[in-house]
Amino acid sequence: MSVPLIAVAHGSRDPRSARAIAAALGRLRARHPERDVRLAFLDLNAPSVGQAIDAVAGRSAARGATGETVGYGRVVVVPLLLGSAFHARVDLPAIIAEAQVRHPFLDVVTADILGADDELIAGARRAIAAAGVSLADPDVGVALCAVGSRRPEANAATRTIPGRVLHGTAWRHARTCFATAASPTVSDALRDLRAAGARSLVVVPWMLAPGVLLDRVHLTAQLLEPDVRLAATLTAHADLATVIDHRYRSALTDSVFARRVA
Repeated sequence: MSVPLIAVAHGSRDPRSARAIAAALGRLRARHPERDVRLAFLDLNAPSVGQAIDAVAGRSAARGATGETVGYGRVVVVPLLLGSAFHARVDLPAIIAEAQVRHPFLDVVTADILGADDELIAGARRAIAAAGVSLADPDVGVALCAVGSRRPEANAATRTIPGRVLHGTAWRHARTCFATAASPTVSDALRDLRAAGARSLVVVPWMLAPGVLLDRVHLTAQLLEPDVRLAATLTAHADLATVIDHRYRSALTDSVFARRVA
């Protein structure tokens, strides 16, 4: 029996966000019909992470006559998070720890966050090109906009991404900006790009899915630069299903190795 996978998204009041994530999981299910793939949310949407783990545990709690587990004995939780900030470091681990106490016979394995995966970088690059600029145009200026964190280390990691997005193109100008909690803002980034000589400006979200926050970024960018191009989110151009599958498989491999070492 395949180990189930719970993909954990942040959650949003905007229904477009959940739909975009669900579509990516639909592609994952189509590739791996033998696998139980579920979606859960940290906030604002249902089911919660705890509820999703409880549902899986309902299939693992039954015990056979000789004590063997009937149903699932393990589940892999894949955080659909791009940065190592509060949700990844504090919130989700606490939720999983509580669930593990409730369900001692279910082994809950946590995968790595999505992070700055090469496929996501490539997806951002494809999104920029799809917004209407040439890979061979050196006058393109890219403002890569992330949500932002109060944790400086998380923002510092995000600032390394634009250089990777430019790789393999003639684009010369890229800046990181943040929608909340950190600076520079998208306005700051666009002004800086223009001052550096960029003539075709593109805002590309380092975000998985659309939502109200990104709408605000777009409005701010268009008020400052009416001709700015707005690239789509990562779910539109990155193969998110493959990245999730890689995190799932790596977590299973690491957990098996840890058991052997122990």
